[in-house]
Amino acid sequence: MPVTRIRRTQLDGTWYPAKPKALEAMVDSWSSYIHSGPPLSDRQAIAAIVPHAGWHYSGRLAAKTIYRASSNFGPQGPELVAVLGGHLRPGLPPVIFNDQAWATPFGHLKITTELNEKVEKLSPRPWYGPTDDNTIEVQLPLIKFMCPQANLWPIRLSSGSDALKVGAILAEIAKTVKLLVVASTDLTHYGPAYGFAPAGPGQPGEQFRQENDQAFINAALKPNPRAMMDYGENHRAACSAGAAAAAAEAAIILGGAAELIDHYASSDIQPGDLSVGYAGLIYS
Repeated sequence: MPVTRIRRTQLDGTWYPAKPKALEAMVDSWSSYIHSGPPLSDRQAIAAIVPHAGWHYSGRLAAKTIYRASSNFGPQGPELVAVLGGHLRPGLPPVIFNDQAWATPFGHLKITTELNEKVEKLSPRPWYGPTDDNTIEVQLPLIKFMCPQANLWPIRLSSGSDALKVGAILAEIAKTVKLLVVASTDLTHYGPAYGFAPAGPGQPGEQFRQENDQAFINAALKPNPRAMMDYGENHRAACSAGAAAAAAEAAIILGGAAELIDHYASSDIQPGDLSVGYAGLIYS
């Protein structure tokens, strides 16, 4: 019998609760926020951009965005969720995962490894050891909770032409599979601990962070994937701009329109001299 290769959790108990009941309680505490806003669109969602900090900071926005994006796939939800992570230097090839499943506190998400061959021409790097990255894992409990029937296709992407090629591949897959793309990125990391505080501390720094975030969000709303990557990298406005750009590219090919779900920062939750921007967007 073949040995099932399961990628284990690394961040449970720190970035998000480790026990299912605690996870459910946390999601339930966000219920009024998740269900707030305009009525759900009847347009089919293509992709979402979500933040990836610890759940205390950005989990509610990731949950709201994934809920709204997955809700109109019907009672079974999407068949496949492609989670695009990042934290890679520009120009690096995609990172793929050959594990058969990825563990979450709610149970395993089966990985559709056969799709990896679709990016083989991009010379992807298979990842075998500990992930040492939060961009994908922090989304997985939410996906398993909200899309329990879905399989998973995880990829990490850098900024560059490969991100746009992966976006085109995702658009082609979406023509035959009920696919939801979830692209994971935080926005501006502002403050001395991040080595980035060009406007100084206090309100001038907060205003700079807000405006820097907004310029990236504006590019995502157009959408303009190349501008997202260029501005995200050159102005330190997104830490995983390639993932977001791939989602936007898929949306463009499929004729999707963008909607901003919300935008706030870690400093809105914990004031101080550090501030990280979070945005949730849906293409449908």
